[in-house]
Amino acid sequence: MDIRTRLSLRYLSRMTKTARGRAFILNQLADAESNGENKVFESVLKHVDDPSLQKMIEKHQADEIRHAKLYRAAAERQGVPIAPAPDHLKIIDRLDRAVGGFLNSPITDGQGVMEAYVMLQVIEERGITQFKLLAQAFRETDPQSADLIDEIAGDEERHLRYCLAISRRYAPDESTRLATLKKYRDIEAQCFADNSQAMMQHTFANDYFSGGPLVKWFWKQIQGLGQRSGELPYTTYAVAA
Repeated sequence: MDIRTRLSLRYLSRMTKTARGRAFILNQLADAESNGENKVFESVLKHVDDPSLQKMIEKHQADEIRHAKLYRAAAERQGVPIAPAPDHLKIIDRLDRAVGGFLNSPITDGQGVMEAYVMLQVIEERGITQFKLLAQAFRETDPQSADLIDEIAGDEERHLRYCLAISRRYAPDESTRLATLKKYRDIEAQCFADNSQAMMQHTFANDYFSGGPLVKWFWKQIQGLGQRSGELPYTTYAVAA
């Protein structure tokens, strides 16, 4: 486990020490599962004529809907009021803006199917990476939610295989797919870094984080060091590619 991962785990572990922090995280996860991707599934299905791939897409869509319900139930189980997910912390919307709007753009050909599923791939890559950390962070204070996150992470690994199969099937060639994948991974890493900064500000301001002023000052300095280094937080999938 590298230093960035260790620090992320320590930070998340402080978030999960309180019921409010756990509910906030679980509600954010529920929103991410239900926010935006369904529009992509519906649009892609109009241009996929392979029955086996259609089943993959339909299963993917059904899983995301189910995951959102499970996360919401886990959030409600914390027994605290839950505020709606703030618009400025919605990572899918941030990604959508960064690429010029993929959620509402009509898909008209195979190239569009490839691009949509490459984008979904980088979203799944980040999800799997974060879920592994979140399951560890939840394990001590809420093992039931930790088990749920582990279960959903397994589904996301299957979704990743769907993304690869569909993007490869509709790519004009492999070099185009890989170039698109690199481009979207770069964009996603920057969006994740920006979203993480906004997330820290929000969690500190709303006391979702367990720690006093000195502890919060420490974490702000750590985040500032990461920003000044210019090193983007790529997932292990991007680093290994």
